[in-house]
Amino acid sequence: MPRVVGHLDLDYFYAQVEEVEDPSLKGRPVIVCVFSGRTEDSGVVSTANYRARELGVHSGMPIVLAKKKLEGKEAAVIRMDHRKYEEVSARIMEDLEGRVDVLEPTGIDEAFFDLTASTRGDYSAATKTAESIKEAIFNAEHLTCSVGMGRSKVVAKLGSDMAKPGGLKVVPADATASFLEPIPVEKLYGVGPKTSSTLLEMGISTAGQLAAADPSDLEKRFGKKFGGFLLLASTGDDSSPVTADLEPTQFSRIVTLKRDTSDPQEAFAQLAEGVEYVHRKLTTAGKSFRTLTAIGIYSDLSTKTKSRTFETPMDDLGTIRETSAALFEELGRSAEKPLRRAGVRVSSLSNKEGQTSLSEFLHPVK
Repeated sequence: MPRVVGHLDLDYFYAQVEEVEDPSLKGRPVIVCVFSGRTEDSGVVSTANYRARELGVHSGMPIVLAKKKLEGKEAAVIRMDHRKYEEVSARIMEDLEGRVDVLEPTGIDEAFFDLTASTRGDYSAATKTAESIKEAIFNAEHLTCSVGMGRSKVVAKLGSDMAKPGGLKVVPADATASFLEPIPVEKLYGVGPKTSSTLLEMGISTAGQLAAADPSDLEKRFGKKFGGFLLLASTGDDSSPVTADLEPTQFSRIVTLKRDTSDPQEAFAQLAEGVEYVHRKLTTAGKSFRTLTAIGIYSDLSTKTKSRTFETPMDDLGTIRETSAALFEELGRSAEKPLRRAGVRVSSLSNKEGQTSLSEFLHPVK
């Protein structure tokens, strides 16, 4: 059965989040910057949207130079708000985890995933899943993403790069060799400038040429392990697995409501399956929790949370249900806009180690 590996990349993530939050930015050059604080404009560009890139701005460019390139272009220069981007990323990854077999986040804006088991190696089924993932992210967050799929991480990453912005590139297992053959070696995942420079010195400029190289020559130049990886990467035979976090720090589930609502009970009723999902995750992992958080995402995509922490680790479904419901009531009283999405998260995890639930005798404390 062929492997089905995917790579998801959120397009110009920080800048796109800012565009969603402020629709007036659409169509304008947008750069999200890290300011050093030494002077008003000291620092570097972290992310630029595609309009800014067309004007010659790229990540890592000094802010002063970027501003010169964008002068007179109605550009928006925005200070990085990492906490905001982390919250959006967490929501996306939480939802994605429930749609794939295995999820391996590799950064705030990208992740590998595996669909081999659920699709039984059927690339048509995998394509439908990828399309549904892209649609779910857009419907929930108004963000586009690029997705690549193939039989290895290298192929999947190349696919997502080619699909930018907002596209989907699927490379069926039997098309891998023809897909890889013309690819420049510097485009291969895991190949940096130093490695690509050495390969060029060896007369190797494409993946096809790398696949035809003498393994002993690669071993002499790069060592047995990395030389072997390069050969496998060039043929799409790299078997590096998609690996989930081996020690979870939290479990959560966020659902999109059937309609925006200001009624916390209506929102919580639609979260029932999400509550059960979180409890199943706890049970499967053999974990208990001390902190439970209700998550409200409103019509303007702002997020509010309410949390309670227990004195003793908990693990039962009843506690999650009752506490979540109470926390949603608190969210409802403090909300000014209707809820669009609702979620629940358990954190401060610990191993159960045979403990029994004490929720009948204990009360949560703030």
